[in-house]
Amino acid sequence: MKFRKQKNEKTGVGSTLDLTPIVDVVFNLLIFFALSLNFAATSGGINVKLPSASSAEPVKSEQLTINLTQAGQVYYNDKEINIDDLPSKLKDIEDKDSLIIIRADNSVPHGQVVEIMDIVKTGGFSKLAIAVDQAKGSLDGKDK
Repeated sequence: MKFRKQKNEKTGVGSTLDLTPIVDVVFNLLIFFALSLNFAATSGGINVKLPSASSAEPVKSEQLTINLTQAGQVYYNDKEINIDDLPSKLKDIEDKDSLIIIRADNSVPHGQVVEIMDIVKTGGFSKLAIAVDQAKGSLDGKDK
């Protein structure tokens, strides 16, 4: 930062601080954090618009996820697979107590979600969860 000496009319001596670099840094930090929050909301770049529910709870990221997109694509842990390959992927998992999260787009037919649930249950997994977004207000009219 540069300090420029300027004469003060009363005392004859003075200095000022150039605020332009500080404003630039703060503006860049603001843009960085705004963009970071925008990218943190997506999961692995898979565009899935989840339905909302007032009873939604946060989940840990180490669970296994199966994503169903609006276009009918199936993703297993953020990697696109064919739905016929899903049983073999689940068979490779030794810990059958793992939680499997199904993230289905709001427009995916109910039958396709049930089909995925059936494949997971047939694979020996008993812990299933369906991902939803937190609803803005709850059903009883109270906001959290």
